[in-house]
Amino acid sequence: MARVARDPLSPLEARVMDIVWKRGAATAEDVGQALGGKVTNATVRTLLRRIEDKHFLTHRVDGRTFVYEPKIDEGTAARSAVRRVLDRFYGGSVEQLVLGLLDGRLLDKRQSSRLADKVARAEADATQSGQRRRRDEA
Repeated sequence: MARVARDPLSPLEARVMDIVWKRGAATAEDVGQALGGKVTNATVRTLLRRIEDKHFLTHRVDGRTFVYEPKIDEGTAARSAVRRVLDRFYGGSVEQLVLGLLDGRLLDKRQSSRLADKVARAEADATQSGQRRRRDEA
């Protein structure tokens, strides 16, 4: 499947996506109720259409009602958002992002230690996987 570039979600659009992700599918009325009735039905429909234009949602028609469903899962959306931050502020460098988190004291000692452990495990797994592949090819 081709990778689709997605425009970022506004804070309100992100709230709408959270509602749809949690429900699995939602109508404009469902979303409006979940937002506490603070947004008009017309605004909710506009938001849903804009989110669909950004390729986060798809819809099907049930009678005369549009039922919106996620086109991507939360993890994919999160990775896409992180990729935008990496590209915009860190020139695509994951290392620079992590250093920025450390320099800005956004990671405490325990978190950075856990992260280091996960990196070490991932490297060990990749090494073992590569060794198995070379054995299988021999």
